[in-house]
Amino acid sequence: MKKVITIPFKAFWAVSLGFIALPIIIFFAGYLKLYIGIPLALLFAFAFALSVRDASKDQEKNLLSRNETDIKIPLGYLIGFAVTAVVLSLVSGVGEFIFTLNDHPYRRAIMNDLVNYKWPVIYDYSTQTNPEVIKEIGRTSGTYAFMYYFTYWLPAALVGKLGGTGAANLALMIWNAVGIFLTFIGVSKIIGRACFTVPFVYICFAGLDVLPNIVHSFVEWDCWNGMEVWAPVLAYMSNFAELTSVFHQCVPCWLIVTLIMMSYNTRSLGLCGGMLFAYSPWGIIGLFPLAVVRAFSKPMRKGGTANAVKNIFSIVNFISCASILLVYTPFYLGNHSSTSIKGFFWEFINDPALSVITYILFIAVEIVPTAVILWKTEKKEALFIASLIELMIIPIYKITEANDFCMRSSMAARFVLCILLARYLKDLYDTDKIIVSKKLKRKKKDVVKLAFTMLAVILMMYPSFVMGYYVLGSEFTGEPHNAEDIGSYGNIKNAEHTWNVTHNYISNDYQDAFFFKYLAK
Repeated sequence: MKKVITIPFKAFWAVSLGFIALPIIIFFAGYLKLYIGIPLALLFAFAFALSVRDASKDQEKNLLSRNETDIKIPLGYLIGFAVTAVVLSLVSGVGEFIFTLNDHPYRRAIMNDLVNYKWPVIYDYSTQTNPEVIKEIGRTSGTYAFMYYFTYWLPAALVGKLGGTGAANLALMIWNAVGIFLTFIGVSKIIGRACFTVPFVYICFAGLDVLPNIVHSFVEWDCWNGMEVWAPVLAYMSNFAELTSVFHQCVPCWLIVTLIMMSYNTRSLGLCGGMLFAYSPWGIIGLFPLAVVRAFSKPMRKGGTANAVKNIFSIVNFISCASILLVYTPFYLGNHSSTSIKGFFWEFINDPALSVITYILFIAVEIVPTAVILWKTEKKEALFIASLIELMIIPIYKITEANDFCMRSSMAARFVLCILLARYLKDLYDTDKIIVSKKLKRKKKDVVKLAFTMLAVILMMYPSFVMGYYVLGSEFTGEPHNAEDIGSYGNIKNAEHTWNVTHNYISNDYQDAFFFKYLAK
């Protein structure tokens, strides 16, 4: 722990921003017509280079000292972060090397098809061989396109085209671990030092879902649909649940939130935040308000509000946002079947009294505990207040049957609270042993606050502990893996997945879509 590694801020920014930008550049070059994709890829790379050159400058373009910007981390923590990131990526099921939960048959099918099909991925109905699938689809001829936010898989898929699907899966697991590792380093910079609370909160942050689960064990209710889906219609997922289900959305989202919070100017804010659209069209909805708040926060108004506005309209932000919007907007619009189910959440409950009770209990379980812990220290932090407001507004509207809008558009705001909680907890603990700060020893109310904090943090661990226990237990007892239950969207093995595939991952009328008419190869 005594040996400290100094990481130049510009180097960290380049690697982290490159991690987010590279898959997008691959999409431009590999999925679009060459005369469109290559210029866009070069323009995007140019914007990336400008951002790296500018990373260590403040809003007034003054070069900051390295003492102020460099990231210093003890070697022991750096190694610990790396090992934790790899283990977490493996245990959360990325690459499907272990027993997996949730949506991993769909994740494996994505990788299989990106490796084995020519880009853009186009399927033929004649390749379906399962009679049950054919009967449900109702056709045996014609073509359909793979349309989903699969950008995160592209670097690993390129490896797979050279070395096969096995190499692709290993590359994806390592790629995911790199994203987690970089976020650990960035969060350490934001909170002031490296400490074990960084990976701990990254893995375990959640609401107090254990409470409704305890109640449900005594008094069951029909709407209960799982450990974290205990409320009718509404759900905020724990960090570990996100990692085991939508790693392709949450890992880039959390790294982007980290970069936005640690940036010294807004001249790359559009590049940094806008790239999330390529990974999660839901996530960008929740990130946008927070990015605006960050853009006009006190540190960013150092040279005046007019200068802050001017910096937002930089060439880097213009090139990157225009490129992403022009390409990904028509791409996502080519498949709108998954968004056909939408409306205010009370429209799906049909009982005004139950709607009010549901909302109040949901906020009380998912948001209030963290808000109470952080209120005294963070009430003047604009991002904290904005995150709380956003998390209270998001549940009002539902989109998709599973309510992806609620679960995914909340990722950015919940991770802001996650970072702030890590900052709060690191002041309560030393690196080697638990210590209570002198300030907390002075007043009884502070001791009560400490007790509440510790209890809340312990209860937050419930979802990640249960899911981790289930994954590892199932692996050790030899439970069969379900990763290949689908195989390929071009030849679905298990008919129970047919509806979900046809409504969320493919488009039948893609030939008429703007993206495939004018942009795609």
